[in-house]
Amino acid sequence: MRSDVSDPMSQQPLETTAAAAELTAFAAWARSVEQLCDLIDALRPLASSLGLPDPSATAWHGQLFGKLRPQAAREPVLVAAVCGGTNTGKSLIANALAGSVISRSIAEAARTRYPVASLPQGLASRIDLAALFPGFTLRPWSSADDAIGSEADGSENVLVWREDRTGKQSARLVLLDTPDIDGPLRTNWQRAECVRNACDVLVAVLTQQKYNDAAVREFFAAAGAASKTVIVIFNMVEWPQQRQKIGGWLATFLAETGIQPAAVYAAPHHSGHAQAGRIDFFAMSECAMPEAVSLCHHIVDHPRERADGSTDVGASLSDFDFDRIKVRAMKGAFRVVLDSGTGVGAWLDEIQNHARDWQQAQQLLANEARVQMELPTAPGKIVWNEIWRWLEPRRSTLDLTVSGLYRRCGSGVLWLARRTGLAKSEAEQREDFSVNELKALKQALADFVQRLEDACQHNSRLAEMLGGVLVDPDRTAWYADLERRHNSLPIVSDDYRAFVRGELDRFSRENPDTVGWILAGLNVGAVARPAITLGLGLAGAAVVPAAAVTAGGLSALVHHVGDIVVGTAATLVGEGALGLTVVGLKPLLETLFANWSAERSRVLAETLHGVVLGGRLEEINRLAAAAARPEVAQARRLLFECRQEFV
Repeated sequence: MRSDVSDPMSQQPLETTAAAAELTAFAAWARSVEQLCDLIDALRPLASSLGLPDPSATAWHGQLFGKLRPQAAREPVLVAAVCGGTNTGKSLIANALAGSVISRSIAEAARTRYPVASLPQGLASRIDLAALFPGFTLRPWSSADDAIGSEADGSENVLVWREDRTGKQSARLVLLDTPDIDGPLRTNWQRAECVRNACDVLVAVLTQQKYNDAAVREFFAAAGAASKTVIVIFNMVEWPQQRQKIGGWLATFLAETGIQPAAVYAAPHHSGHAQAGRIDFFAMSECAMPEAVSLCHHIVDHPRERADGSTDVGASLSDFDFDRIKVRAMKGAFRVVLDSGTGVGAWLDEIQNHARDWQQAQQLLANEARVQMELPTAPGKIVWNEIWRWLEPRRSTLDLTVSGLYRRCGSGVLWLARRTGLAKSEAEQREDFSVNELKALKQALADFVQRLEDACQHNSRLAEMLGGVLVDPDRTAWYADLERRHNSLPIVSDDYRAFVRGELDRFSRENPDTVGWILAGLNVGAVARPAITLGLGLAGAAVVPAAAVTAGGLSALVHHVGDIVVGTAATLVGEGALGLTVVGLKPLLETLFANWSAERSRVLAETLHGVVLGGRLEEINRLAAAAARPEVAQARRLLFECRQEFV
């Protein structure tokens, strides 16, 4: 290795005008960044429901929300953070770089709880510090013990700040001391990661014992992936005896992290100097990467070297090529966000993949979890009475008189039939119907639950959503709820009466000639025969069209055994009967009967939704539609536009 090379930070800088222009371009994209953040915030609850992990722990989220959002449109200050593992001397080095004691250094490991920021004079009044460091509660500095904090502070993320009292710190440089990145307190790791996301420059403090630990490697590898400028300081070394060993340690560290350091320094172990708060830094220019060296060139023409050959690294930080380093960090953050394999796009892909799983579950439910109810034959008078009630004000006096006489005669015949056991009263017929109907509904409930169980056996998503409900062995409450709802349902509700009137009014408007013909026929029939009979019978396997009943996303298919046949009744000898087999009348009557049955079956849908499934079917539908959310498409459009600019 060469030992006679001067500090790489002492070279002349490249022209920075282009970099300054690029910073202006970033500001123009601030609105797109803000929109992307808003879209992701809107999608996070949905992603959580789909089972995706919290994205806040991902690298792209840290760079988007911790770097790009707070810095794209604000004054471009350079944020440099001193980071490292436990007992590496970070606080001593941070104090040395700041030129004063901002953070107390303690021999015990993991004592630094909160990051401490040294700001240039006047910066706190120019920028919003809370926006620059999202996720932190900002506190003004009161003493060097602020970084230590106390247990009473709990898990709150605090960032302590103070302005440089010497006036030497660059007007655009923010310098931070951070908590350990590998200590026993995970909250300290998270605070250090938040600082890493916000910073442009990392001062990596390593030692012979702390350069290849897994947590250390992972922390700085993430910084390298985001194109942070890294300065490596090997602390507490024997200098210059260990110079070659430092080169080997560094090679291992770089191979594991992918970092290209802009500068490398050795800080010798000297207990007397440490107690006095002094640290000497010796440049190892032979270890710096040429690609990154130009970022740290001095603006002045002479090196920041002392008489003993050590370097004033604190002063060198102020001589950084701020604009180029800032542009590098911002572009690196965009690359992390836009990475097709690990960035925002991959997260959106996961939303779509999970939604596809729920679509398959939804389709399985549609195909398998269906109940076909065969309700008992409805008493014909239930619907016909509503039809006659609608016709009543439209009929002639003669028709009403004759029909009234016929009804009284018919009532007498029916009374005699009931007395002799040949016929049941209307109340008895309704009671029989109600008993048989409830029995059919309970059987349909049992069949539906069995189908749900079968579907859960074939789909893990359904098992995840419904399994906890279906395993309950006590289902008495389900059937009790169904019976309660059934008992409270009138045989003909006001809603159904309103529906009948509406359908008949509609038919009358659309078919005025037909209705007039029916009314005329009633008058003719009243003379020829004191009744007009409409036949309601069975016609093979044909069924009334299914009526959909919706309750919480549940569709109950309502079927009748048999069909409604509208035609001529049997004629009496010497008497004519009025045939009503007219176009459009049969579908009307089918609709009236089907919707009456649909109302009856609604109690089953309500029980399934209310006490068996709750809102789980709506949730399945919501998750299945996740990929179609407009926020997904809008986020992909923004990613495409940003990729065209920055990748």
